[in-house]
Amino acid sequence: MKITFAVLVLLIIAAFIPFHQHASINIRANYFEVSQQLISADNWKRWQPDIRNELTNAKQDKLSADASAFLISIPGQSFKVESMSANTFNVTRTQNHMEHLYQYTVMPDVANNHATIAVDVKNNVGKWLLSKLDSSGNILDDLRSLKGFMENAKQYYGFNINEKNVDETYLVIKKETILTRNKYAEIARAAKDVRDFIAQNNLQVRQSLAGAYYPKKTDSLQILIGIPVNKQVNSTGGITFMHMPGGKWLVGDYKGKYSGRQQLYNAMEKYMQDHALLKQIAPFERYLDNKPPASDDDIINMQVNYPVL
Repeated sequence: MKITFAVLVLLIIAAFIPFHQHASINIRANYFEVSQQLISADNWKRWQPDIRNELTNAKQDKLSADASAFLISIPGQSFKVESMSANTFNVTRTQNHMEHLYQYTVMPDVANNHATIAVDVKNNVGKWLLSKLDSSGNILDDLRSLKGFMENAKQYYGFNINEKNVDETYLVIKKETILTRNKYAEIARAAKDVRDFIAQNNLQVRQSLAGAYYPKKTDSLQILIGIPVNKQVNSTGGITFMHMPGGKWLVGDYKGKYSGRQQLYNAMEKYMQDHALLKQIAPFERYLDNKPPASDDDIINMQVNYPVL
């Protein structure tokens, strides 16, 4: 009996033995952007899956005048975040009436546009064992969610954006300056001219219809309407050829009203800034249904293509 009691006492004492846990995770995103995801309560609502799933029930409290500390409460748990410096955050996650104390430190990684988050946890044996019974058992769980969010273009930027290697190609191009007020009718006419030229010269179409547009004056627009083909032939009737070099391209997908496509352009510009990509030439649009836009309200299925370095 005495031995059993002694063993029990030892187990209770052992449960309160403190120890430190340390781990780190690498995220393909720049240091500043990663820090912004941790410093803002609104950003935690975007990437932390438990908060996002309970967003309608989430309550937010500002704990400091400058919003450097905040508390987000959802049914069954809460997240208290305190910014200790520009790159260090104390996070208290309370779940099943148990507090888990983390310190996150964000550091630039040696790889370009990568960041590393180091996490330190003050723990004890008893809390560590109990944590294995709930979803907070791994100290990297939240940071893995952040990594998945930031490295998923659809989630982070709102659109499918991909870096692709493409082969060089020839485009049959109709290039002209038009009045802006007539742009949709003129774009349709230019597309017809390009298709007629391809049919007359027995060329093989390689990809779908593309277009690029550049303001010239307040009332005019320069348009380039083209279709990639298998080879180059003699130009006639205002039709020319353009050689598109191969290499790395940034490609973004959009489906919706044509007037709303600027959201994709903005997202791709941010992607290039975040990933240190440089534009080689102006972008062009590719119409995946092989029909150009007919109006601002036309529902269009398209891609935006940027050649990048």
